[in-house]
Amino acid sequence: MPRNLIIIQARLSSTRLPGKVLKPLIGEQCLLDLQLEALKKLDIPFVLATSSNQADDLLEAWAQKNQVECFRGEEYNVLQRFIDCAEHYNAKQLVRVCSDNPFLQFGQASHYMNELSNGVDYISFCNADGTPAIRTHWGLFVEGVSLSALKRALVLLQNHDQRDFYSEHVTNFIYGNPNEFNVVLEEAPSAILHRNDLRFTIDTPADFENMHSLLQLANSNASLEQLIELVDANPKIKLIMREGIDQFNK
Repeated sequence: MPRNLIIIQARLSSTRLPGKVLKPLIGEQCLLDLQLEALKKLDIPFVLATSSNQADDLLEAWAQKNQVECFRGEEYNVLQRFIDCAEHYNAKQLVRVCSDNPFLQFGQASHYMNELSNGVDYISFCNADGTPAIRTHWGLFVEGVSLSALKRALVLLQNHDQRDFYSEHVTNFIYGNPNEFNVVLEEAPSAILHRNDLRFTIDTPADFENMHSLLQLANSNASLEQLIELVDANPKIKLIMREGIDQFNK
């Protein structure tokens, strides 16, 4: 397997909306189906990384049905799961995909891989305040991280009082410590750079129904500008986004 790898992070035991990644979102397509459509257009290998929990057998079954590589590992120590997955496939440069985002933009994936191969530890878009995209409510962008950075984070976290938190959130410790890691944050596209009122991720039943409504207006391949125009033209969709932002203040 190549040194570049896209890792789709998924499990079914979500506390707020269990099973959301396999639940039909538009027609018969689930969240993973929508992401798979986009991933197949890239020239980068990808793998579904889930837990060894029996509840996630359904995810492995989905992967087999769709001829997608599946790796199973730690359930809550997702940092360890990513490291084990990368080493299993002999990958050094990784792009992390969160499976609860139906409108993910994958255009930066190759660029991130190139930057990682040139010594960058972590790379992603950021908003106008310099906040990494993963820490916003957007749910639109992937992030790049090197295996070496993940392994270094694992060592540094051994005696950390927040080890469990950082181990579950994979990259948080890395981008939160730019003096320890080579972190590159690039400004997000101008259409969304200053937009802190947009939320395209799915955490709750309300999010799920809201993204279903948006998918009825635009397919998952819609451009960023098209998505934002549709949201701005639909007050109800925008209101539910705002309610989700207020509920899960990051």
